[in-house]
Order: sequence, then C-alpha cells, then structure tokens
Amino acid sequence: MQTHLSAIHDEMWDVITGGPIQILEVNSNRAVEGPTTAEMRPKEKSSLTTEERTRANLVNIARDILYKALDKSLFPRVRKCKSAKEIWDTLMQISEGDEQKKENKLTIAMKRFEDFKLGAKDSIPDMEARFMKLLIDIGDLDDKKLTQKEINLKII
Repeated sequence: MQTHLSAIHDEMWDVITGGPIQILEVNSNRAVEGPTTAEMRPKEKSSLTTEERTRANLVNIARDILYKALDKSLFPRVRKCKSAKEIWDTLMQISEGDEQKKENKLTIAMKRFEDFKLGAKDSIPDMEARFMKLLIDIGDLDDKKLTQKEINLKII
C-alpha cells in the first residue's frame, strides 16, 4: 500500500502516517497582534493555488484509495474514521490485534519454524517458497526473533 500511494503522489504516504497536509502562510498580522502570535497560520481555502489545492486534497484521495481496497467486512469498521491516518491506524489495529494476539501468532509461527522440514512431495523451489513465507511471517511479528545463523542451520 505504501508503494502504491507513494507512486500516486510523493506526499501521499505522509498523509497516511502524519495526517492531512496543512498549507501555511506568513501571518501578516503578527506585528499588530504581538510577538506571542504564531508566525505562520493556515492559508484560507479561497487563496490556495492549484498545486496547494492538490496537496490539501491528498487526504481525500488517500481515504478513497483505502476505502476501495477494503472488503465488505472491514468497511463498516472504518467508515466513521475522519482521516486517512485514522483509517490506517484502525486497520493496523485490526490486523495486528492486541499484544496477546501478536504473541500467540509469534508462538505459532516459531513452532512452525521449529517443525519445518522438506516434505516428501516438495520440490526445492516449493520448500524455499514455504520457508520464505514463514520467515516473512515471523519477521512481521518480531524482526529480531531469528538470527541468520538459526535460519541457515534450519535450511541445512
């Protein structure tokens, strides 16, 4: 998803991880209002340039892409989210679960790693594909769980 969104616009992933882009301008009233007034202020929508409008609208584009990528079972869980960041955070929470659920997934994946063997009907490429998928699953849950030495010994 990160690659897809970044390919559409360089700042699209920033909208997902940091929230909407705010277009700012110099506060010309700062001298009148005093030194405690902010130096920059949000630019009014009516004075935005075409490029600034495009940047400000990235949040809507990101929300649209995320909504279209969801299946019917997930959409109701994120439909009330106001920003792309909120949608993304909710989806990450749904997919990762709480710490107990993550720990259970890691325990199961590590057990599968310990029990991993070349099946009687497996070809070497099939075994390699299964092994790589298992390593990715473990890495997604805890990227420091296995050392390169442990991986190499398992293959041998």
